[in-house]
Amino acid sequence: MDPIYGLLKLNDAEREVIDTEPFQRLRRIRQLSSAYLVYPSANHTRFEHSLGAMHLAGVIGEVLLKKGYISSEDVDKLRLAGLLHDVGHGPFSHLYEDVISKKYETNHEELGRRIITETEIADVLKKHGYDPNEIANLSNGLDSKRPFMNAIIAGPLSADLMDYIQRDSYYTGAIYGRVNVMKIINSMHVYNNQLAIEKDAVSAFEGMTIARYEMFKEVYFHKTARAGDVMLRRSIELFDEATGFADPKDLSSYLSLTDDVLVSKILLSESKEAEKSKKLLKDYLARKLIKLVYEESFIGKDAFFEKIFNQQIVRDKLITQIEIMASVPQENVFIDLPTVPSVPKSFDREDLKNILVVTKEGVRELSIRDMPVIESIQGYYNIIRIYASKDYRESVEKAIKAIFGTGYYSKISV
Repeated sequence: MDPIYGLLKLNDAEREVIDTEPFQRLRRIRQLSSAYLVYPSANHTRFEHSLGAMHLAGVIGEVLLKKGYISSEDVDKLRLAGLLHDVGHGPFSHLYEDVISKKYETNHEELGRRIITETEIADVLKKHGYDPNEIANLSNGLDSKRPFMNAIIAGPLSADLMDYIQRDSYYTGAIYGRVNVMKIINSMHVYNNQLAIEKDAVSAFEGMTIARYEMFKEVYFHKTARAGDVMLRRSIELFDEATGFADPKDLSSYLSLTDDVLVSKILLSESKEAEKSKKLLKDYLARKLIKLVYEESFIGKDAFFEKIFNQQIVRDKLITQIEIMASVPQENVFIDLPTVPSVPKSFDREDLKNILVVTKEGVRELSIRDMPVIESIQGYYNIIRIYASKDYRESVEKAIKAIFGTGYYSKISV
């Protein structure tokens, strides 16, 4: 029973995939990492979201099946792809991915591919007549022959987006996720291998895009939740520097990690090099969070902030300068740079420039410029935040005012 959709029905293949250890692991990975520090009921997991994405992918598939665009077998493949699209996530979801993508040059999509093709999930899929590689490709939105299938799994009209907006809204209590996804789904067509929606559903699409934008502002990028995220990420980075535990080369080791397992590993570590990691994590668990001392947000690409967003060495220089001017010990200043396209990317990870719209006269491309509400938030929603440990908040704030007041920030070079 799902709180969003009610009773979910499963076929034998789906049930057996869900019962595998790699999939059951998702029960112990929070969907929203530290959001529960602000929204106490936001304890839902990747497991629920994956079931929801499966359900909506199937609903979309059934609509397209009735209209003659795909086969019943395609519907089953879409459901499996939706079910498995997040199976590669590590502890605390995107926080862990930030660490492994930077240091080990991989991501949850690639790890998901390996899990689908190299574990017992592959055996289940083969048993029921599916090609694990095909399902892995589709779960990442990489079906090269039928782009519209990709768009159902990843992108601005995807089952993934439609589920997490509704689900995250429900569990946080935010009102932004109450969007009419069924109007969008029932309007879907396929034209020249691309996913299209009817003209009457454009307003619902706009509403969903705005809802996503508001959820990022008010939930995903909430300053207190992000403070927790910053501490967790740094704790994971420091622990990996001390132990190398995050290396995802060993898939079985990676699959043993969940939120609680990772917390236990750090807290129980006897490595002296892991003491800083342990201290950060203990403070996080006790909700002794770092404090926000500076924030700037903007839509689009701002040249003033380009260097700090794009170059780690520039960020490091800024932190060092703040610590020197504030006379605080090293590693008591933190920079957070959450950034996301305000209009979600298309299935091929490119910026969304238009959508196909079905009208009485035929199918035409509707540019983002033709949707004023969406055009107004077109681009990237960027935030720069600087946090400091609680005891050094005032001195760091004074240092930041001095640095920004002299224009030092914009003059940093490498």
